[in-house]
Amino acid sequence: MYLGRIVERAGRRALYGSPLHPYTIALLAADPAKDPAKRNRRAAVRLRGDAPSPLDPPPGCRFHTRCPYAQERCRTEVPALREAVPDHWVACHFVTSDGARASPPQAKAIATETATSSGATA
Repeated sequence: MYLGRIVERAGRRALYGSPLHPYTIALLAADPAKDPAKRNRRAAVRLRGDAPSPLDPPPGCRFHTRCPYAQERCRTEVPALREAVPDHWVACHFVTSDGARASPPQAKAIATETATSSGATA
C-alpha cells in the first residue's frame, strides 16, 4: 500500500519472491537480509525525492513522483489494480499480463486492452 492505495496484492511467496510494483521492489530492497550471502543478490533501489503528503496526494499514480519508470500517463491516470499473473495483482501501467515490465508504448496497448475487456471505453 502506498499513500492509502493498494499497489500490489499477492501471496507471501509471490510478493517476496517476484514483486512487480516499483514501490514493492524498493520497499523489499530496503530491508537488509539477515544472511550476508543474500545481501549481494538484492538490487539496490534508491527512491528520489520526498514522499507526497497523504492529505494531498498527487494526481494519477500516487507513486509517480518517486518512481524511476514514471511517464506522462502516470501523472494523469490512476492505474487499475489488475491481475498481472494468476493470483498476483498490481496497479502499474507498465507491468504486462505475464508480469514483465512493459515499455510506455506497450503499456498504452495493455491499458486499452484492459479497458476493452472490462467493458469500459478508453
